Amino acid sequence: MKLQITLTDRGFLIMEMMLAFSLMTLFLTSSLALSESMRQLRTQGVRELEDLDKQLPTLSSMKSDYASEWGRDSCSSSFAFNSESIFHNSPVSGTDMEVRDGVAYITSDSNVQNLPDFYIVDMNVPEFPSIISSLNTGPGLSALEIAGHYIYAANAGSTNQLQVIDISDRNSPKLVTTLKLPLPNASSTAPFATAIFYSKGLIYLGTKKWDGKEFSIIDVSVPSSPRYAGGFEIDSQVNDIYVVDGYAYIADSDMAQMRVLDVKNPTDIKQVNSFSPSGWQTQIGEVLAYFEGGLTLGRTTGGFNVTTNHEIFLLSTTSPASQSVIKNSHDIPGGVYGMVLRPPYVYMVTKFPSKEFRIWDMDASEIVFELSLDFSPSALSCDGNNLYII
Repeated sequence: MKLQITLTDRGFLIMEMMLAFSLMTLFLTSSLALSESMRQLRTQGVRELEDLDKQLPTLSSMKSDYASEWGRDSCSSSFAFNSESIFHNSPVSGTDMEVRDGVAYITSDSNVQNLPDFYIVDMNVPEFPSIISSLNTGPGLSALEIAGHYIYAANAGSTNQLQVIDISDRNSPKLVTTLKLPLPNASSTAPFATAIFYSKGLIYLGTKKWDGKEFSIIDVSVPSSPRYAGGFEIDSQVNDIYVVDGYAYIADSDMAQMRVLDVKNPTDIKQVNSFSPSGWQTQIGEVLAYFEGGLTLGRTTGGFNVTTNHEIFLLSTTSPASQSVIKNSHDIPGGVYGMVLRPPYVYMVTKFPSKEFRIWDMDASEIVFELSLDFSPSALSCDGNNLYII
């Protein structure tokens, strides 16, 4: 039997062939279009990743600045005490320390001129801390603040009072610039800087007593070009500074062991309050700590501890210009040289032998924890949920 293909059958066959060709053409076109779209998406993704990589230093700066607006440390607001999170085995001693992400930045003031006065130390493995790098900036440094990838350091010398250090490369920190405070007259000798605080593009700098202004505000919105913005005569050495809501709290060495300055206008700074506890003749206001409206002032003992002359005061900052409200105070043998305030406790370092680290409750009425150190501490810093002591 012969197979016969009619004209009608031939028409259907041609139509099927044309349809198959059309589908194949559509498939090839779609494949090419999809391939081109994938290529464009990949190119766009690479560009966006490159842009993000370029912005990472800026994002890092924003993070550091955000932390410093809330205080000089990056301590967790919900810090919970753990005796295993206290680290005090830094390979170097110093005058001040701040810690960011497990990396400690430490200032020192060595008697040996050619030794470094700035160290970067990796503390991420607490049992084996290691020095990443160091820098010798000159005569010594007394205190520091971190903002972005810059260190602002109080210089313990008369040549200049502020030093700006670039730490964008932790392996190779670089001294970017310095600033010398204006002299009241040509014969004046500039003082040693003793205290420093950073907030919102401004440095608040304290110095030893001299014939100029012991409290200064410096504009560092351009870190490489710091600019003196204003100052105030304290007539005493400034030992610590904390600035919040337009007010600067000053711990100093005379009768007014803590002063409150209105610093909203750097060219017109006004003292609005002061605090003069008993014992000021021999004791000095040494250190300040702040958290959520609460302020603590720590003092030295003045050589001989008088139990009625307290070393820690818990104050309220709700009305900075009115009479200081003392929530509580207590005698702290050995004085207070570093503090972190996180309810329900106050963490502090003292120079009392075998009790150098202490934790008190917020009422300063009960000791919660004590730890003996094998050295006399000079600073306490908090990073995340860890405490660091030098």
